[in-house]
Amino acid sequence: MGCVNSVQDKHAIGTLPVNSANGVNGIGATSGHWESEAAAAVAELLGPSTSVRVEVSIKCRGLPDMDTFSKSDPMAVLLEADSPSTNRWAEVERSDVVANNLNPDFPKPLVCSYNFEKLQPMKLVVYDVDAGTTDPAAVKLADSDFLAEGEFLLSDVFTAQGQTLTIQLKDKLGRPIPRCVAVLSGEELPMTNAVVSLSLAASNLDNVETWSKSDPFVRISKMRESGEWVIPNNLNPVWRPFQASMAQLCNGDAHRPLLFEVFDAEANGSHKFIGSWQGSLTALQDASQQGRGLPLVNPTKAKPGYVSSGTLLAKGVTITARPSFLDYIKGGMALNFLCAIDFTASNGSPNDPTSLHFLGRGKSVYERAIAAVGSVIEHYDTTKRFPAFGFGAALPPSGTANHCFPLNGVPSSPETVKSVRLSGPTLFAPVISAAAQIAAQPSSHLHYYVLLIITDGCIMDMQNTLQAIVDASVLPLSLLIVGVGDDDFSAMEVLDGDDHRIRAPSGRLAARDCVQFVPFRNGVQVGGGRHAQRDAVEELASQLLAELPGQVVEHFFDHRKIPPPTRASAPPPPAVAADGY
Repeated sequence: MGCVNSVQDKHAIGTLPVNSANGVNGIGATSGHWESEAAAAVAELLGPSTSVRVEVSIKCRGLPDMDTFSKSDPMAVLLEADSPSTNRWAEVERSDVVANNLNPDFPKPLVCSYNFEKLQPMKLVVYDVDAGTTDPAAVKLADSDFLAEGEFLLSDVFTAQGQTLTIQLKDKLGRPIPRCVAVLSGEELPMTNAVVSLSLAASNLDNVETWSKSDPFVRISKMRESGEWVIPNNLNPVWRPFQASMAQLCNGDAHRPLLFEVFDAEANGSHKFIGSWQGSLTALQDASQQGRGLPLVNPTKAKPGYVSSGTLLAKGVTITARPSFLDYIKGGMALNFLCAIDFTASNGSPNDPTSLHFLGRGKSVYERAIAAVGSVIEHYDTTKRFPAFGFGAALPPSGTANHCFPLNGVPSSPETVKSVRLSGPTLFAPVISAAAQIAAQPSSHLHYYVLLIITDGCIMDMQNTLQAIVDASVLPLSLLIVGVGDDDFSAMEVLDGDDHRIRAPSGRLAARDCVQFVPFRNGVQVGGGRHAQRDAVEELASQLLAELPGQVVEHFFDHRKIPPPTRASAPPPPAVAADGY
């Protein structure tokens, strides 16, 4: 990464007032500001990265023979599409060349990024190259003989039965090549979800204040990420210990350069730089074990006789392994998708072209929102059947408003919509409680539930909804809330616990953040065109699902539920002689 030198290259995620070993408390009038940012700092640092690095191992069987006096010398190339709906492919990585072999087991796994929140179409292309090639990167694909190719979703590699995915390989015209397959298996790179515990202090800091002592805080930066902690009026601060995920702190690489900067905090945001130290997590561990201080240097003060502007002290550095989302997926955890649809009268009559439920011009905004999330989650849901509920409609024969009903009228298996009359008001608590009852059912296997709520208006039962969310926060359940239409959804932000823990009217705090709210205004734009709507749907899924892996891991890890042993891998198909085209 190299050193991060400019403010533009850093992304501050908050500050935290602490009680130091010296008994200093808060920072007076500005403490509320620091505290409001602290939750975001801790949440972002502790949460898993939205992207993890994985290895895909590749074996091919029955490749065509393109050489005259010997067998083909295959090299595998992995490509990724930028979207499920396009044919724009970008190369990810190349394997080594395996000489004279139609059934190669490529020794080098190919590394790529796995993102749960989106579909990742991948393509494997196998070429015949010169056997003497030592550097795959130097191979000109245009000058190499095409052997075979096959497409797959990256998620399928990790959800396939037996932990291996076998794909049919095809020729350039898309025709299957008889008995020609690729066998794929995936592994997450180690320690990407480990938790790093840091206890930092500083001593003998330069005083950059005139009438008082500095109020120092430390910022830890990698490219585009950082965190801040503050102790006021102190030149020998001891910051409160904190935790950060290995992925967020250093991308799972203990040797990745990090930048530790100490500033004097100013209420107006014009913080005064004191000094910095650059090094890796490994170097920080070494210093901690040796009891050695790390010099904080201010380059602007560098002159003969200058040593440092203080010392950074690593009081404790530990790394603790933690299961990852992929560990749970590979262990057989099932994701179960449920959805709840707003049938209140504010949506407009389904016969009105301006209605959010109008079906006369293709899929409604509700259908597009369901498809956005369902198209991702269905690859992790073994049943492929998604219970669907409605709320805010008057049901026959009584005509009474109902705030949680199965769309097909069958509570045990709600799946299809029936005729209802739009009514109201907009109440969330009943459907959240219904999903909580489902998630609370005992099971001998690990199950996690995702409830998608799509609404056109602000809720009328906020207090009951807050209570229902707090009650559900101890269950294997996440809530994804989509606001559609042109209403003002600012009041809904209180349900998203990114910056603060949700509190019930009873005063009880949620056990964890289990809610993600996203407005979907682009989804209702009629003139945006097909591509604009497609991009809006894909972006919606990405925003809604980005936090879900972290919520899954947090729930199971907090409840001491570790992933089951990885399911046994199926043996690869036997080597076969190629039949040609």
